[in-house]
Amino acid sequence: MNEFWFFAIVVAFVAVHVGGNSWNKRKATKWMKSQADALRSQFFQVGFDETVTTTEPSQIPESKYLKRVSPVDYVFYATGRLNISLLHGKISLLTRHNIIMLVFEYVFSFLLSTEPPKDVVEFIVRPTDSDKSSYDGFVFAIVNKEIMKRVREESYDLSLTRTSDHPKLPVSCTVMSEAAEITETLFTPELLDAVKAAESVLQYLVISDLPVDRPKTVEEYVPKKRALLSVKIANTPEQEQATVQLVNAFLNTVDLAVAKAHWRPEVSRKLKATRDDEIRKLKKIADEEKAEELAKQRAKEKKEQKQEIGKLTAEEQRKAQTKEREKEIRRQRTKQVRKA
Repeated sequence: MNEFWFFAIVVAFVAVHVGGNSWNKRKATKWMKSQADALRSQFFQVGFDETVTTTEPSQIPESKYLKRVSPVDYVFYATGRLNISLLHGKISLLTRHNIIMLVFEYVFSFLLSTEPPKDVVEFIVRPTDSDKSSYDGFVFAIVNKEIMKRVREESYDLSLTRTSDHPKLPVSCTVMSEAAEITETLFTPELLDAVKAAESVLQYLVISDLPVDRPKTVEEYVPKKRALLSVKIANTPEQEQATVQLVNAFLNTVDLAVAKAHWRPEVSRKLKATRDDEIRKLKKIADEEKAEELAKQRAKEKKEQKQEIGKLTAEEQRKAQTKEREKEIRRQRTKQVRKA
């Protein structure tokens, strides 16, 4: 009986693993099918095969647009569009192939009062010449309030914005922006309608020129323009259509940013002041670390010097100590002259 139950458990585990893999593949493929026409209408090439373009009817199934990275991760790609050099997409799914891990994820989310695990898709868009000044840099986002706290904590660029509600947005969403002029410029009727329609699937929409991860050095503080869109995978045809509408509005908002993100002098000065202040903080941290390292090095040298002096005779030690006192006196005089 023990062998029977062991065999049954193994079979059940394998069945869940295979079934979960298959479920995730179907879910990713179904989502891509619902969005493929929208992506094909926006880009010259969708998928990783450079020989297949959207200028001719293609018989390639939408599943070929996806690459499986793991049982829970699929990626897709698009390129060839005015104002956008490339689009990377990532589909992150529940761990359906590992029921034990999935249960733990739900339990931990409940105990820690965090978001429950869910199927999500993230688009990462790089505007053409994203590392150059084709338009003024800024940070703007529309975020679902359920994840607002986490997003602000995890995203360095969004931590520099002001959070506010907007009368034209659904109550479930909030705005994170560096200036009112930025918000009003990007809030087109198309974007507002799309956010309202996709309220149930929208996680966040971000257009930014600052890094997501907090820079630790001045060298890491390199502005690079990008746009992000995160949505939950639709469960109904209505949500699928709303996602199509949101994706189109998102891409068109990037076009709008390239065309109109040229701010008034006072706004530009404000944005520049924020970035300069962050750079000063990084320089201060670097100077403090350098001073600390220098102090450690000097302490180490003094310790080694004391050890060397300890090996000398009494007369030699007296001469060495006298020499060290004279050196310290000269150092103090030099400091006083510099201050004067």
